[in-house]
Amino acid sequence: MTPKLELIHLPAQGTARHAPPLLFVHGAFCGAWCWQPHFLPWFARQGYECWALSLEGHGNSEGRRYLPAIGIDDYRKNLAWAIRQLDTPPVVIAHSMGGYVVQQYLRHATLPGVVLLASVPPTGLAASSLRLLAGAPSLFIKLNLYQHGQYNPDFDELRALLFSADTPDDDIEWLIRHSQPESQRAVLDMTLVNPLTIGRIHRPPALVLGAAGDALIHDDDVKTTARHLGVQAETLPAMGHMTMLDTHWQQCAERIADWLPQAAYSGETPYASMQDV
Repeated sequence: MTPKLELIHLPAQGTARHAPPLLFVHGAFCGAWCWQPHFLPWFARQGYECWALSLEGHGNSEGRRYLPAIGIDDYRKNLAWAIRQLDTPPVVIAHSMGGYVVQQYLRHATLPGVVLLASVPPTGLAASSLRLLAGAPSLFIKLNLYQHGQYNPDFDELRALLFSADTPDDDIEWLIRHSQPESQRAVLDMTLVNPLTIGRIHRPPALVLGAAGDALIHDDDVKTTARHLGVQAETLPAMGHMTMLDTHWQQCAERIADWLPQAAYSGETPYASMQDV
């Protein structure tokens, strides 16, 4: 049974485009709220129907009580449910953990297009964790303590982990106020990935973007994700991991907007017969 999930809608403003709607999927520790300050209103002004999903146990979706038991496959089913709520198959724009969830969805069905931002690669988080441990061991330890609710990082530490160097304290404080715990089961699902289970996926039109200042998802991880989808990776300069909230968020939004015409509604409904993709 699908839990009650938060699905925020912002209609197109001005002249609506004849294009697929956009469905935004957040990463770990976040909810649909992370898209509200910038991306949802910006893309709505460009004429796109915009939707943002809070995965189970996040935002205003049900599941906070049993969050530790929720896994990546549950998130994949959440995404499949959200896609079925839309009249037209969407282009899915996903960040970090959300990008990994999209890749799991593409093992079962296709979409008009996907945009993955600083996405966890198909091989999981192990390589990124080892790089962070080797390059910034204190940040690695503090990040793990934070994941377990045992540490509250200060502004400078969060700026180094998640944002570009010129991000104001007010923006970081906003993220701290809105952030929430993440399912450790889901984190383990992304860390202990069996290479033999990765397999092939559907390859819709795709844009895979990394961030030059990302301390969590390395450039090699972004390239791995892009190869998995059969495209070339791109790197956004002067930007941290939280691409939708970073000071330079509009640079990311504009690159996506330039790419979106490559995704087109084919008239097919790839989820029509899949009640539990």
